[in-house]
Amino acid sequence: MQHLKRVKVYSEDLEPGMFVSELDRDWSETSFLLQGFNIISTSDIEEVKRQCKFVYVDFKSDEEFKHYKLETTTSASYREQIKSSLPKKNYNLRENLKPALSRRTKSSALMKNVLDKIMLGQDFDLHAVRDTVRENVKSVLKNEEAMLMMTMLKSTNEDVAEHSLNVSILAIGFAQSLGYSELELEDIGMAALLHDIGQVRVNKSILSKKGKLNQNERMEMSKHTQYGFDLLASKSDLTPSCIDVVLSHHERLSGQGYPRGLQGEQISQNVRLVSIIEVFEALTSNQTYRKGMSVMDAYKVLMAGKSTHFDEKLILNFIKWRSIYPPGSIVEMANGEVGIVIKAHKEHKLKPRVLLVLNEYKQIRKERLIDMSKLDLDAESKPYKIVKAFENMAFGIDLQEYAEKGLKIELSHD
Repeated sequence: MQHLKRVKVYSEDLEPGMFVSELDRDWSETSFLLQGFNIISTSDIEEVKRQCKFVYVDFKSDEEFKHYKLETTTSASYREQIKSSLPKKNYNLRENLKPALSRRTKSSALMKNVLDKIMLGQDFDLHAVRDTVRENVKSVLKNEEAMLMMTMLKSTNEDVAEHSLNVSILAIGFAQSLGYSELELEDIGMAALLHDIGQVRVNKSILSKKGKLNQNERMEMSKHTQYGFDLLASKSDLTPSCIDVVLSHHERLSGQGYPRGLQGEQISQNVRLVSIIEVFEALTSNQTYRKGMSVMDAYKVLMAGKSTHFDEKLILNFIKWRSIYPPGSIVEMANGEVGIVIKAHKEHKLKPRVLLVLNEYKQIRKERLIDMSKLDLDAESKPYKIVKAFENMAFGIDLQEYAEKGLKIELSHD
C-alpha cells in the first residue's frame, strides 16, 4: 500500500487505524517485532506510549491527514480552514440503501441454506460462504452507513442466520475502524458469520423457549460452541483464528465463561471483539422472551461488564465507532417530529444527519434532510434536538420497506 504523507505524531495522539513507519529511537531498542505496523487497538497505543514519546505515521492520502489534523488541532480557525478544504460528499440514501439491502438478502439466504444443510446432516459449501463474506467486506468498505443500517432491520424474533449476519457486518465495520487489512476483515467477518453455527444442533425447544432457561437447558445451550467447533474443525481452509472465535466467543476475561474457562491474555483480540459485538447485537434484538433493548441500554450492559467480562478499551472504541445514534435509528425530536438517522458524525456524536419523515403529529410529512451539526432549525426557528431513539418499527416506520420502496414510508394503523 502506498503512503503519501509521513508525519511526526506524539504518542498520545495516536489512533487505531494509523500506520507507524518510524519510531523516535532505533527499532532494536524496543519490543516491537516489525519495522512498521498498524495500530489495531488502544492497547497498541498504550504500548507505543510506554516506549516512545513520538513516532512517524504514514497517511495514505492528504484527505486522511486532514481528518487527523481536524481531530487534534486546538485552533478553531484552523479547524474551519481544514473543513472548508475537505471534499464535499453528497450522501444519496436511496442510491446506497438498495444495493445494501440486496447484499443483505443474498447473504441471509446463503446463511439459511448453510444451516438447513447442517440440520439435514449434509455438508455445505464453505467457498460460497467465503465469497459472500468477501463481497460483504467490499460493500462495508464502499458503503458503510447503508450496510450498518441493514443491521437495524430487526425481525419479530431474530433467528440464528439473521443474528450471525448482523454480527458479521458489525465485526467487519468495527475491525475496519481499528485498522484491520482487507484480508483480516474477511477472516473476522467469516468467524463472526459462523460463530453460532453450533446452535443448529441445540434442541429447537430450547432455542424457542419464551421464558428463562433452567440449569439443564443452559448447560445444553452452552454446548453450541463445542458443536460449532466440531462442525468446522475438519475444514482445512478455515484459519485457526476463525475456529477460535467459534469455540471461544463466550469466554470472559474473568475466567467465568465457557467452554474452557479461559481468562485474560488467553483470549485473543478477535475473540474479544466478536464477543462484544455478539452480546450487543443480541441485546438490541427481539428475542422470544423479551423485546430488544435500545442502543444506549445495551452500551450500559457492556460497560457494566468491562474488565471482568469484556475488554474495556475495545468497548470504548466500539461505542465511539458505533455512536450514540447509529444509522437506521429512528429518533424523535423535541418538537415531536420523527426521523431516520442516515449518518453519524464522528465529532458531534449527539448531532447526526437525519431524514425527517413524520411531523409532530406523527403523520407523513414532506421529507427533509437535516444536519444537526450545522444547527438546522425547525418551523419555530429552534435547533433540532433528539429526545429519544427507537428501534425499527417505531411509529410504524419499517426500515426494510423504506429501503425497498425508496422514499415511501409505510405507517401502521394501530
